[in-house]
Amino acid sequence: MSTTSRELWHRLCLLTALITVTTLALLGSYAGVHSDAVPLASSTASGVLDVDTAKDALLQARTDAEQDAASDAAGTSSFSTQVAVANQILTSAAAEDVTGPSGRLTLKTVTGLISAYSYWIGLAGQVPRDSPLHDGYMHDAADVLGAPGDAVTGSSLMSRLNALQQAQLAVARRQASFGWPLVLGWCLSAVLVVALTAALVEAHRFHRGRFRRRWNRQLVAAGGLLVCGAVVLAAFTWQTHTGLFHARRLLERPHAGGQISTAGAEVARRMADTGFRAAAAGWIVAGGVALMVLVVWALVPRINEYRVKASR
Repeated sequence: MSTTSRELWHRLCLLTALITVTTLALLGSYAGVHSDAVPLASSTASGVLDVDTAKDALLQARTDAEQDAASDAAGTSSFSTQVAVANQILTSAAAEDVTGPSGRLTLKTVTGLISAYSYWIGLAGQVPRDSPLHDGYMHDAADVLGAPGDAVTGSSLMSRLNALQQAQLAVARRQASFGWPLVLGWCLSAVLVVALTAALVEAHRFHRGRFRRRWNRQLVAAGGLLVCGAVVLAAFTWQTHTGLFHARRLLERPHAGGQISTAGAEVARRMADTGFRAAAAGWIVAGGVALMVLVVWALVPRINEYRVKASR
């Protein structure tokens, strides 16, 4: 084997190794950011806001019950409507299944407490509002419901909803985090992209010097594909990471009334096209294969030319 053929072979081996490692590093780093973005956008955010909506409906139900009690009409339509809304929203939260079995158990308990709360309000509506029994029933209902700021370790309905929401927010923070493993992965990916680019440039210069041809189209195409692909992946990752950061900040704020739908719309806007960007992980593998094909196409024919000359 001639010196030129051997040097081409060494460059081919180096380039294929770098392409393989760079593709794997980019795939792992990219998936690490985007794999949790889709569930946060599609289920976690909805679950957190569902709990806000349920709490808001129950607090409105409490207000309606107090107003109805003052007019000897406890447990009437407005109260029942808000309780029905809370139950429906909590069914939706259960379908999101953000926190797994523990969350489903909490929601079952909450559903039972809502029934108990409605029961006490109903009993209060069956006695005169100036009766001691009425005050006792309303007090029992208030104990079951609790207050919005109840500690997560309490046993009231609001305490359990607060505990569920804190668990959901912990999931959201984990999904939106950009910890040191991802930072390390992206730093490694950047170093490998630079190294592969440099190796492609060096291989092209070597090819041009030995074969007196200004351009090797395959190596130029490989370099362009690598640089453009890396820029697109970096831009997609930045967009998703920024969306995750803002979505997490929005979810961590307390919401009530119209703020809930506003927060939901803002989260949806921040996380728009997340699924499309996550699907781009498949492009990384396809890009790695394309780079490999271009490099082999650029160098193997030259290596074979020298082998034929050497055999003569």
